[in-house]
Amino acid sequence: MISQLAELKTQRAAALASLDGMAHRTLTPEEQTAFDGLVSQVGDIDARVVAIEDSINAEAAAVAAAGAGATNSSKLDTLKRSEKRSSFNIPSVVKDLNDVKSKLNHANSIRGWFTKGTPAFRSEFAVAANETGLDINSNTLVFDKRAAQSSASGGNAASLVNSGFFGTLTEALRQYNCLMQYGTIIDTADGNDLNFPCVDDTAVTGELLGQNSATAQTAFTASTKTLGAWKFSSKQILTSYELFQDSLLDVESLVAKIAGTRLGRITESNFTIGDGSSKPTGIVVGANASAEIASSTAVTVAEVRGLIATLDPAYASSPTCAFMCNATTASQLAALADTAGRPLLVSDYVSAAGRLPTIYGYPVIINNNMVSQSSASKFLIFGDIKAYTIRTVSGGFGMTLVRQNETYAASGQIGWVAMARFDGAVLAANATTYNPIQVLKSKTA
Repeated sequence: MISQLAELKTQRAAALASLDGMAHRTLTPEEQTAFDGLVSQVGDIDARVVAIEDSINAEAAAVAAAGAGATNSSKLDTLKRSEKRSSFNIPSVVKDLNDVKSKLNHANSIRGWFTKGTPAFRSEFAVAANETGLDINSNTLVFDKRAAQSSASGGNAASLVNSGFFGTLTEALRQYNCLMQYGTIIDTADGNDLNFPCVDDTAVTGELLGQNSATAQTAFTASTKTLGAWKFSSKQILTSYELFQDSLLDVESLVAKIAGTRLGRITESNFTIGDGSSKPTGIVVGANASAEIASSTAVTVAEVRGLIATLDPAYASSPTCAFMCNATTASQLAALADTAGRPLLVSDYVSAAGRLPTIYGYPVIINNNMVSQSSASKFLIFGDIKAYTIRTVSGGFGMTLVRQNETYAASGQIGWVAMARFDGAVLAANATTYNPIQVLKSKTA
């Protein structure tokens, strides 16, 4: 019986491996039949496992009932062969199969929403959408991280969590927006204004008191900064019916990548140089420009050291303290060396962390939305990048994809527009001396 159990475990593992390999892509009718057959096969194996376990346990119970009539060696042998039911945890088997089915339904429902109205649409997509609760007839898809997975959000929208499309889109967005990688992100369920109290008590210290001396009274200065929720779009993305039919790639992943990339580029620009007028306030605008170099086109090692000195030590010691500039400025800094001939900008190239060059041990983040050195330009940032705060809206209609079937139907195309809401600013009460972000400015020519 033990050998039978081992063989069944091997068969079950092989079947689940095959299921896992098929569950994450769209299947042909023949493949779907094979998939369903494997599911049935695993169910049969589990039933046989239960029967064998029952037989083994019954034998163990019979030996125990025999008492002294059985030898110690026979009792021990029986107990060794009597495996606990937990080693073949049936609930976990059911969970495995349910997970596979859930992932397949989720992928097919999204695929159905994308292919609705095109020759690539198949009936199993409609079945999957019905089981997940996704309204494939709606032209709006809402990604709400705060809603239950695959639950309807009402109206003409569907709420989805952890979908492959949403993951691909947000990954591309972060990949093309360095401030979303290094800044602080606050995620909210709606787009109402967020008011942040900012306290400036940096110029005040405590006091040393003598015996029976009265303590002094010093008020602190408080201000409020507000983060709104400005709407950004990917612009229209057009795909042809033929692309759905002929492409080796799933079109939804392609749309997600393009939409995320476009949103990443536009938001990075605003988070860098936005002036705060009906748009985010960029990190350059929120930084303190107290340091100015002597030239309008060239910077020296001493001036870079001077920039470091302008930052309060409390921020300079932060693990998220870094430089930020564009690739051109980084190349110019790489040409500089100190009086001992040591290069200012270095990289160890050993690990993933080493891919970021450093200046005096501080990482240099490349952000090509920053300007190059020219007259009166703010070209090099140094500070605690985590102080730049980004507000995202993921609830309600925070991340939305609109499908435009009818608009381009005459030309055999579908249009897509991704929309999302963001704001950003440096949250600091003291905008000058104790600003967590300092920026180096070129001399006015």
